[in-house]
Amino acid sequence: MNRRLNNSILARSLPLGLLFQVMLAPSAHAWGPTGHRVVAEIAQRHLTPVAQAQVSGLLGGRSLADVANWSDELRSDARFDKYKPLHFATVPNGVASYRDSKKAPCGDLVVAIDALTAFLRTGSREALDSVKALSDKTDGTAEGACNPRETDPISAETALRFLVHLMGDLHQPLHVGGTDQGGNLVSVNWMDRWKTNLHSTWDDEMVDFERLDYTEYARFLDRASEADAARWLTGDTISYADEAIAMRSKLYLFPDDTGARLAVKPPVHKISYKYIGAQRDRMREQLLKGGLRLAGVLNAIFQ
Repeated sequence: MNRRLNNSILARSLPLGLLFQVMLAPSAHAWGPTGHRVVAEIAQRHLTPVAQAQVSGLLGGRSLADVANWSDELRSDARFDKYKPLHFATVPNGVASYRDSKKAPCGDLVVAIDALTAFLRTGSREALDSVKALSDKTDGTAEGACNPRETDPISAETALRFLVHLMGDLHQPLHVGGTDQGGNLVSVNWMDRWKTNLHSTWDDEMVDFERLDYTEYARFLDRASEADAARWLTGDTISYADEAIAMRSKLYLFPDDTGARLAVKPPVHKISYKYIGAQRDRMREQLLKGGLRLAGVLNAIFQ
């Protein structure tokens, strides 16, 4: 697996030995590396010339796809554990909108996207400071502290890298999950090959089952009509999160299940061709929406 890191940032902040550990250690992903790069590649294709130039300048000539998985790589270093809650939002079953959910004290996926967007647009750190996990200032080492370790302030480059990834997370529908940790507690058997969970199935297995690299997949998906693209770009971060909540019940329908499998407690649901067929169009649309919306956000920031 090709793991690309922001060496210019990490090399300044990590000892050499730890830097190699970060580069080599496995990490959890939303959409998995391929899915995140698909979202980023679609976005890259829809940047305005002005946004394209600004993005290239901030990223030192790298593309959005090059940095799409960077923030997941930080999970290998405990100093950046404070960012982990920003990859998801929890909205319990029965709550129809993110607006009505109890908010996480350190921040979540929705508020992080809005804060990073505001920072990139205005340059003001007030938006970042409003999300405790994005602050560089330590708030002590007590259990539950949002920032147990002080870190270097987030730069515009770092903010962009985070934003690219988190917009991908927002469109993996189980990242706006219920109290089962977004499907992480739901055991499934993938194609009678291995046991995993529902969240991982959406992150990795279903995307990789398409058997396309990220550039091929982005090109295949990037066929939205003008009407659909315009409709999808209407809304805000909360309305995009609410789309995931609205489709949640459909993600938990397992047409491949058998009675014998369900008799196991807790059940291990079967994921095979029927489930993939029922969810494929939804997955593809979420990847495409994520890319178009990321482009829309960046075009608005760098207009």
